[in-house]
Amino acid sequence: MFVGCDSPSSTNPGIEKYPVSASTLSKEIVRSQSNSKKAIAQPYVLLISLDGFRYDYAEKYHADILNGFQVSAKYMIPSFPTNTFPNHYTIVTGLYPGNHGLVSNSFYDTEKRQMYRMSDRSMVEDPDWYFGTPLWVLASQQEMVSASMFWVGSETPVQGVYPTYYFKYDGSISHLDRINKVIQWLTLPEDKRPHLITLYFSVIDSKGHKFGPESIEIDQAVKELNIELADLMDKINGLDLNLNVIVVSDHGMLEVANEEPVNVSDYINLDKEVVSLSMPTMIYSDNKVLIDQVFEEMSVDERVNVYYKENLPDYYHYSLNSRIGDLIIMPKPNYIISTSNQIPSLGTSTHGWEPNTPEMGAIFYANGPAFKSGIVLEPFENIHIYPMIARILNLNYHRDSIDGKIAVLEPILKKTN
Repeated sequence: MFVGCDSPSSTNPGIEKYPVSASTLSKEIVRSQSNSKKAIAQPYVLLISLDGFRYDYAEKYHADILNGFQVSAKYMIPSFPTNTFPNHYTIVTGLYPGNHGLVSNSFYDTEKRQMYRMSDRSMVEDPDWYFGTPLWVLASQQEMVSASMFWVGSETPVQGVYPTYYFKYDGSISHLDRINKVIQWLTLPEDKRPHLITLYFSVIDSKGHKFGPESIEIDQAVKELNIELADLMDKINGLDLNLNVIVVSDHGMLEVANEEPVNVSDYINLDKEVVSLSMPTMIYSDNKVLIDQVFEEMSVDERVNVYYKENLPDYYHYSLNSRIGDLIIMPKPNYIISTSNQIPSLGTSTHGWEPNTPEMGAIFYANGPAFKSGIVLEPFENIHIYPMIARILNLNYHRDSIDGKIAVLEPILKKTN
């Protein structure tokens, strides 16, 4: 593995036409891999995530570039819990969070006796936390080059494999640099050109959390991102490639109730017990008396649903993993659980609630030679994106190894010989 200017990207003619700052180029990590003859003949897929882009933003705030795509969905149903890390990893593995291991943005592993936190770099890069076969691993196994301008799981060697080209997450890298880096990859010689690329933008999620989904700031952020996506599509249209673009989000956004939150510290000693405070809040304990007591006390609070692990709703697909707590406290929209009684500021917004909460609805847009035109899909779960992308790229996978089903999105694909 080697980094930056010594990589094959430095010989790319796209370097001059689509310039990327030297500081960004120096952060690119490249491993040695080439496309097989079979891979060279396959189409290309660019998978774009707009973190926190709620299902209604494109129409509400006039994201015309997305509204012009060949295929859209009324909304896409995120997996439980509707948080960033679980859903991004679901999209690229075709597995529910309860099956791929990232059961929330933070959680405790009772076997490892460690708390996973998405802010902890050592854990983000530790493959022991990640199950399943991400799309770039599937591609590598079948001699296909891939690239990632950020995606959950792309910074760790899942099954010993990274994307061929990738970056460790760095929010300071500009959107223009991200876009131009993608185009540089697409102008590499065909034996080194990635057929699968992931691209990630976080600005909508950040603005949504701080100002709320109905804010002027979100309106402005969506309009600015629309301009940047139009620039990306214009550059893509200048390439003579069989390229398909899929734009998704991980979840929506909902303003938090402007009233006192549910204070979990009123029910349990956080200094003595293992508690994950992400949504859902999970308590890990072998002390059944304690668990029963908290269950009884919190069950009378109409702002939350409280579950024993073994009694979680089936549609969560969440009860079998050892990383799920013995007691799960799920706030009802739009309440939150906190460790204090401080009332959230007006405009404060978040996600994580049940997937069937309307405001948690995510987006799905698709454009390119693989897709039919003029289709608006009924809502579907995000686990089904994986087999669709595998079909487009002609990658083989074991159907019983994922939760997604090709039959769900197959109708939007053109038939191939």
